[in-house]
This record gives sequence, structure tokens and C-alpha cells, in this order.
Amino acid sequence: MRAILNIAILLTFSTVALAQQSPLRNFRDGNHSFQNNQYNAAEILFRRGLATDSTDMRGRYNLANTLYKQSEYETSAEMFNQLLGDRRLSSSQKADIFHNLGNAHVRTENFEEGIEAYKQALKLRPNDNDTRYNLAYALQRLQQQQQQQQQGGGQGQNNQQNQQQQQRQNQNPNQNNQQQQQQQQQQQQRQSDQLRKSDAERMLNAMDRQERNTLDKRKQINVEQRGRAEKDW
Repeated sequence: MRAILNIAILLTFSTVALAQQSPLRNFRDGNHSFQNNQYNAAEILFRRGLATDSTDMRGRYNLANTLYKQSEYETSAEMFNQLLGDRRLSSSQKADIFHNLGNAHVRTENFEEGIEAYKQALKLRPNDNDTRYNLAYALQRLQQQQQQQQQGGGQGQNNQQNQQQQQRQNQNPNQNNQQQQQQQQQQQQRQSDQLRKSDAERMLNAMDRQERNTLDKRKQINVEQRGRAEKDW
């Protein structure tokens, strides 16, 4: 998951700055809650800020990330899609949004749209290794999904054949061994599907852990290079 964006607050004394103090304070406190894994509190604060300034890109982006963290993947994806229509976005910001949009789609096993989102992110930022890793994962999961669908169609035909076979079996008891073999094969197939699902979940969790590790390294670099300006929206 791409990092939540910190909001830089300029200390000015104009009337406009004072008028915007309330939403900015909500966004700042929302960032703090997010970083402390208090996602429900962060969502409330971001929504309060957006109630005052619904056009704030940082607030909208951070709210979408917060919903993702609360497993509200479909709602998060909708917000990312809406945010992509903002003409103020830079190429780098769009790449971040496409990346997170891909993650949301993958979480709901909508792999085709997740793959397309990752591809759009890589068009904007070709050297992003995190996105490349996630794209490879989504392609693998799509292939597994398609294989399972094909097997499901084959199982429908097998069920019909089993019914016919049962009818023949009533006439010929010697076919009991063949039926038992088929049942064992079906049981083994179900166990194999369960293992694939478990493996997929572990890979998806590993994907999130890899991105968190990458984010921690970037934070460490920022601390060591305090003299350089932070990149922000």
C-alpha cells in the first residue's frame, strides 16, 4: 500500500489560512491516527476535514487508503477511481493511485481490473519494483482463477456423467470400485483448491509486508537526509 501523504501546513497569518485551519487540523490528526493504526479514528477525522473542503486531494486519497486498511476494498476502489478524474494530479500521484487501486481490486479477486491498474501505474512510473511485483502476483492469480473456472465447468460435465454412471451401476454392481476412485479424485481436487487458496492468501499478505518494509526503508532514508525537501502533493 502506498504511504499516506502527510499534509504540510504553512504558518501564515492571513484570513484565508485561519479559515482553512479546521480541515487541515482534521487531516493532520487523521494522518497521526493512521500512522498509529487507528483506522476508524482516522476515517472519522478525514471525513470531517472533507466535509469542510471536499476538493482536498490529500484528504480524499488518505480516506481511500484508510478504507482499504479497514477491508472496505470496493468502496476504496470507487474513491481511487473518482480521484483519478482530478486534473490537478501529477503523473507520480496518478501512479500511486493506480497502484493502490490495483491492490483493492486484487483483494476482491477482481484480477483483470487489478492487472490493468498496475499496468497504468507502470506506464507512469516504469521502474516501480513494488508495482511490478504486484502485477506478477495478479497475473498468477488470474491464471489460477481461470483454471479453477475451467475445472468447475468440467465438474459439471462430470456430475452428469456420474449420474449416468450411477444408473449403470445399479444394473452392474461391479462398477463400485470405479465410483470410489472418482470420489477420491474429487476429494483430492477439493483439497488442492483449498491449498491454492491458502497459498494465495499468504502471497497477498507477503505483498503487503514487502510494501511496508519498503516504506520503512524510505522513511529511514528521509530521516538520514533531513537537508533534502520532502516530496508531497
